[in-house]
Amino acid sequence: MKKYCEDSERMARLAAGDAHALRELYERHGRSLLRFSSAMCHSRQAAEDLVHDTFVALLRGPHLFDPAQGSVFAYLCGVLRHRVSRHFRQQKRWVELGGQDAHAVHEDPCEEIARTEASAVFRRALLELPPQHREIIALCDLEELPYHAVATILDCPIGTVRSRLHRARALLTLRLASLELVDLVEEPPLVQLS
Repeated sequence: MKKYCEDSERMARLAAGDAHALRELYERHGRSLLRFSSAMCHSRQAAEDLVHDTFVALLRGPHLFDPAQGSVFAYLCGVLRHRVSRHFRQQKRWVELGGQDAHAVHEDPCEEIARTEASAVFRRALLELPPQHREIIALCDLEELPYHAVATILDCPIGTVRSRLHRARALLTLRLASLELVDLVEEPPLVQLS
């Protein structure tokens, strides 16, 4: 609760024009937001740019934060989530010319981010999931946010968070099993793969 009050105080200072408050918020939440952004994006550079854009938006509109709606971190995750969504819409507009290999054009985010081969395979499997499944795993499992905070960020009921997380974990487990990273001792969970 103390950290929540400190963040609210920082937001009040930021709204009053104290740029040092933005730095404090970045130091407190920047790494978590970068982990979330990296889980959503195929490029480390894009992930970093989106986090930067999130803090620029905060600097330009600190008055848009409403403490009655949730924590500062939840607000920043919501802003970042919308920026990631916009990023994907813009990426769909670009078409690669000349039949170049996509991996030759872009750096491999798995090699850049992964510290071990297992984490690289996990990241690759995570990136192959649809965005709504990636974000729920990133928020619930990687960031370990409580369901009510994730529900606030995604603007949906807690039951929806639980059902999406269950489905996302099942899809990720199936993907990891197909890469022979995990063994499915029992029958795989029933999920529709379409």
